[in-house]
Amino acid sequence: MWRWTNRCWLTKQPSPVSSPSPVTRRHTISRGLCSKGGAKMSNDYWDGVRQASLTREQITASWAAPGVAYSGRSIELANRAFEIYYQANRRISDCTSADHRARMLASLRDAARSGWGTGVDDLAEAFEHLEQNGGRWTDNGTQNYYGGSQKVFQGALTTGPVSCVNFLNAVDSKMSELKDILERYRGQVQRLSDAQGRDDWRTVGTVLSEIKDWGERAKPFLWWAPSVQRRLGTAVTFADALSNIHTGLTTYRSAVGAGFDNRAAAALVALRTAVGWVPVLGSFYGAAIDMIPGLLIWFRGLVDDHLRRIDAEPRAP
Repeated sequence: MWRWTNRCWLTKQPSPVSSPSPVTRRHTISRGLCSKGGAKMSNDYWDGVRQASLTREQITASWAAPGVAYSGRSIELANRAFEIYYQANRRISDCTSADHRARMLASLRDAARSGWGTGVDDLAEAFEHLEQNGGRWTDNGTQNYYGGSQKVFQGALTTGPVSCVNFLNAVDSKMSELKDILERYRGQVQRLSDAQGRDDWRTVGTVLSEIKDWGERAKPFLWWAPSVQRRLGTAVTFADALSNIHTGLTTYRSAVGAGFDNRAAAALVALRTAVGWVPVLGSFYGAAIDMIPGLLIWFRGLVDDHLRRIDAEPRAP
């Protein structure tokens, strides 16, 4: 049975120490354009090879000068932005599905290029700035970030470098899109559980189709989810879970389309098997937001009971 536990959400797969190869889990992420201006800029920070970080000694900008109020929080904010980008890159590179990996990377890099104004205004430019200055930070531009329990940087109002604030705001926006999908998932799981309780298998099929479709929409935002979860002792990817739901639905529809009663054994086995993958999606969803404590608590409260009911259903008629 799938259970919501901190251990489940926070499980990480070990990274291989050898160079990437067809048999290793980590995949090389292609180097791309770092700056918005079109000049080809690639460095270890952007490529996720090295995590950027700042200490007070590395900063000559006015916002971190000795005596400036709350400058320590400003440095924390910058390092949080760098950590999010690096950790997301590492998780994305573990994904074995090339299509899913590409969609997540495009979404992450879109957030890293989100910025406006003069100077160092997005995370791509921040990495370029650090590279050009030997790891030192000299840009004076700052902006306010409004944190919260469901934001990627906790706490109240914090002033930080423009580039890092813009990135965090972009990440919050993308996590808000994921939250909308998770809210819909919660409703779908409830309907699925209720339909199972009534033996209403036509409705089960309809809801499963919706869950799969919205799972496809969630793919670009699953940066922090592990590459695999385990089901019945087998490692499965998010794409595997969606594919197995699709296979079960296809088998069910083919049986019904051929004139068999929708309660026929073959149809129900296929549909019940597909239902068994729904909690796996929930496990990936929870892991995808485990870096945002308030959002994780919210999600667990929404779906826990209904997923327990689904997972307790028999898998065969």
